Amino acid sequence: MKNLLVLLLCFTVLSIMTTTAFAAETKVPTLSVNGEGIVEAAPDRAAISIGVVTQDKDAARAQSANAKAAQDVINSIVALGVDRKNINTSDYSFRPTYHQDANRQSILNGYEVRNTVHVMLDDLELVGKVIDTALNHGANNIDSLDFGIKNRKKLQDEALLLAIRDARQRADLVARELGKTITGVQDVSINLGGVGAMRMNKMYAMAAMADMESSTPIEAGTLSCSASVHIIYTLS
Repeated sequence: MKNLLVLLLCFTVLSIMTTTAFAAETKVPTLSVNGEGIVEAAPDRAAISIGVVTQDKDAARAQSANAKAAQDVINSIVALGVDRKNINTSDYSFRPTYHQDANRQSILNGYEVRNTVHVMLDDLELVGKVIDTALNHGANNIDSLDFGIKNRKKLQDEALLLAIRDARQRADLVARELGKTITGVQDVSINLGGVGAMRMNKMYAMAAMADMESSTPIEAGTLSCSASVHIIYTLS
């Protein structure tokens, strides 16, 4: 009985080794393919950074003038129908300014106060009006204007689906030419790109300030979102 058990154990080990060796010899062929997808969409959101900068030799007057100008800017934007919850202060600074005399000594020149008001707009028709109104009510800088997409995930999902379909089309083409068929997927890796934002910077603001009598034209254009995949397919 004992000898029989030993023989059965040896047979089992031998069977496992044989099966493992056979599996290694009959490795399933694979096909590695990359796919890309790009989706374009019109922006439906805009973010404007509006700068209010004041200077004065007296610290209190510089601060007071800035506070009044910033409040005037905010009130004028609210009057256009923009909700106050979409307006906030994104940056504030108060600093002394200096100049150098003939002996290269730093002499206090005055004080500069900078208040940056950030405005988020879902109505792109208001972008030009907000800029014009702000510049006419105390703002003297448009630090940036960014266009974006509210539902970024939807755009990324669409780009990803296109990338997967692109990879499958390429894989089918290669497999067909090789006389093979795709039987499954062994591995997948994905890379989601961000939604490209369109930005206008301070140079734009200076152009807008050059002619305060005319309305500022705004063209939002289109934004793009990309995705890529790397898929390893198994073949017949």
